[in-house]
Amino acid sequence: MSKKFISVEVYPNGGIISTGELRKVAMFAQQFGAAKLQLGSRQEIRFEINKDSLADFEVRIKLLSLSYSIGKHDHFNIVSSGLVKDILKSKVWLTEGDYRDILQSFDFQPRIPINIVDSEQHAIPLFTGVLNFVASPIEDYWNIYFSMPQQREQGWMPILIQSDKIASFSMFIQTCIHAQDRVVLNDLMDELYQLDTWNFKKVDAYPTIPDYHFFPVEGFHSTGNSTWLGIFNTKNEFSITLIDAMCVEALDSNLGTIYITPWDSFLLKNVPEPRIPAWENLLGLHDINTGHAAHELNWNMNEWNLNSNEIRSYVNDYFRVTDKRTEGLILGVNNAPNDNFYSIKITEEPLFSLFGRNYFPVYHIRYKEDFNPNNPVDISFMDYIQKKSLPEFISYLTQEYYTKKKASIDKVKVKEVAIPKIQKQKQKESFEFVYQCSTCLTLYDPEYGDPDEGIVAGTSFEELPENYCCSVCSNSKKGFNLFAGLTATHA
Repeated sequence: MSKKFISVEVYPNGGIISTGELRKVAMFAQQFGAAKLQLGSRQEIRFEINKDSLADFEVRIKLLSLSYSIGKHDHFNIVSSGLVKDILKSKVWLTEGDYRDILQSFDFQPRIPINIVDSEQHAIPLFTGVLNFVASPIEDYWNIYFSMPQQREQGWMPILIQSDKIASFSMFIQTCIHAQDRVVLNDLMDELYQLDTWNFKKVDAYPTIPDYHFFPVEGFHSTGNSTWLGIFNTKNEFSITLIDAMCVEALDSNLGTIYITPWDSFLLKNVPEPRIPAWENLLGLHDINTGHAAHELNWNMNEWNLNSNEIRSYVNDYFRVTDKRTEGLILGVNNAPNDNFYSIKITEEPLFSLFGRNYFPVYHIRYKEDFNPNNPVDISFMDYIQKKSLPEFISYLTQEYYTKKKASIDKVKVKEVAIPKIQKQKQKESFEFVYQCSTCLTLYDPEYGDPDEGIVAGTSFEELPENYCCSVCSNSKKGFNLFAGLTATHA
């Protein structure tokens, strides 16, 4: 960043921002010297303005209903999974309106990272906050995962909290953290029980950590009868002209909300089918590609760190040359202590420092044993690696991931059911109409239906509702193909 400029962060909590507010942010940024906006892994917006115009800028930015910080960024955006509601599988009782109500109940911008998420979805990180509120099976109640890994204090709290108490509870925890040098989870629980002002419920069971499935952050995608669009940029630089055009087209498409993902992209839900050509033309006019390889998309890193961006580019150059596949993995670089959403993480460290400058960087690699980025626990793989060796070590771990994935798939055996000869015709009909998910290879057999999705046995694939999704990875009905492996043979 040039000395003539100062950075601004805007916090659309939960990644939810109105079309009008986003357009105002872009206009104010441009008026005071910014040419582009960037998106952060906590769904925040950042740009740079001229220092000389700072006083005038503050007068204008206060007109917005959004929180912000200038120069020193010691606040955090609240992360939520509200943007994937109606796109991915989620709790039945949890609506986007529930997310909005909770976010609006915060009358302060947190100084600790807070996540408000549903454990049934897989696109938004679960445990990258100090406080992680995870929707429970009980309507209007949330599990709480407390995480301060730098103090070795993390784990589930044995309580459930009601939605309307989340904001006040968060303020209490934030105050405790900033008032103490070290927070001990057991002592914190004692204080909470003594106050008893949050209508806690006892926990019967903690949420199951979901497996990760690649979430496409760009392009057009159909979910049931609706279409959503992701707009992504590999450099994480969205021009003001693009933002303005996007907001104008959103208004023409009757879209009052634009969502910010943790993956450096904008997401627009319920794009009307007649407006899809207009959106396609907009992408073309602004050179927005929607066909990036997975290794360009699946990085979780400190976007503002130049060294992190350099490492990503260096590793991606190798992946492009070798045509390496990384789909299903999340690669992290120089993540903050609480940002543990990665399958493989690279951390940079100088071998020594002199007169305030760092020399001879070396790298450490950690990974999740099951490669599931939702797993909050990782293990060390290799330390003090030279930069030139990073791509080979990462490639080795990606191969290990696919080897383990193959082993787990091999354990899933197709059920063999003995059918009497008098039911031979029924066998033919059942076997010829077995379908397979193209993403996770889950089978749909009409003979058994899909009880997890409310589909009773005997329901043919054609009879499935148009919004039917794979119970494992949420792939749409259109993503299923005939499974030749179970086609009946006849004499």
